[in-house]
Amino acid sequence: MVKTVLLVLMIGLFFIGCATGPNVQRESEKIIVRDESSGTYDALLEKLTELEQSLSGLRYEVASLKYRLDTIQTRPSITTYKLPSEVYLCGERFPIEDRNVWENLDREFLLVLSNEVQVLLWMKRARRYFPLIENRLKEMGLPDDLKYVTITESSLRPEAVSSSGAAGIWQFIPSTGEKYGMRKTRNIDERFDFFKATEGAISYLKGLYEEFNSWILSMAAYNAGENRVRKEIDLQKTRNYFYLDLPLETERYIYKIAVAKIILSDPGRYGYRLEEKEFYHPLQVERVQVELPRSLPIMEIAKAIGSYYKELKEMNPHFIEDTLPIGIHLLNLPPGTSEKFWIFFSTWKKEREGK
Repeated sequence: MVKTVLLVLMIGLFFIGCATGPNVQRESEKIIVRDESSGTYDALLEKLTELEQSLSGLRYEVASLKYRLDTIQTRPSITTYKLPSEVYLCGERFPIEDRNVWENLDREFLLVLSNEVQVLLWMKRARRYFPLIENRLKEMGLPDDLKYVTITESSLRPEAVSSSGAAGIWQFIPSTGEKYGMRKTRNIDERFDFFKATEGAISYLKGLYEEFNSWILSMAAYNAGENRVRKEIDLQKTRNYFYLDLPLETERYIYKIAVAKIILSDPGRYGYRLEEKEFYHPLQVERVQVELPRSLPIMEIAKAIGSYYKELKEMNPHFIEDTLPIGIHLLNLPPGTSEKFWIFFSTWKKEREGK
């Protein structure tokens, strides 16, 4: 750009010199431009350099201002957002005209609104896990709202472990997990298997509903245990969850689930927005059942199917060690790799049986 401007200036100065006869004289057949032209050239060059430096500074200022604008908090104050006038969970109405019920719900609502990072993570993880849960609930004819139990239980973290020893996305304790088909041994803990845990949770909740005939009471029993809820109903002579005196954690539990539903059903209404590319990819695996006569190293499987050990471990958190133990197991594989696995497994099994 500088060269172009200089060329234009030189051409212009040449014509100016031609036009101003008194300032030009022929000497030894050469045209000599007097010092006035040389001084003008130097001044213009200096001015041009100054302008370029100023332009560079302005570019920096513009970039800096854009960054500051992008990082300014644009979400309105929490007080802008209000609870819906009607709140339902699994088709059961919250009596928010009762001031105590409203206050309990409002407290959980404000606490969630104040934790923007947590809500954004819920939104991202929900895209990964909710479709599979929704599909199973629909197949079983159960309320779609039951999926929000996972938000309150584990924030949709399949690897979650509580201080009381509950584990997985649905937070089963070992005894309840065993009851609903999740094995726990030194080598394996199927409470961390998203698919088995989801099947177990749906069966458990369905059984609780058959006893309590209320999804809200069933979810409360999922948290506190059916024996505790049954005992409090008999003692207090009411089956209305909102007027039962239960452990504080259980009393808050249903309100937390309701708030998760309120916000995740329409996050934009409460100031939470994500671009499509920011959501996590839906969980996609090819699930195979294998019967092992001997333990099988996960590293050998990864090598055979063209994957990584880390990828397989993350897809199968229910396998505690670096091998699949003897027995019958369900194994999660990356999409499109099951055929390679069966070719490898057939050869591997023949080699082991021949020994």
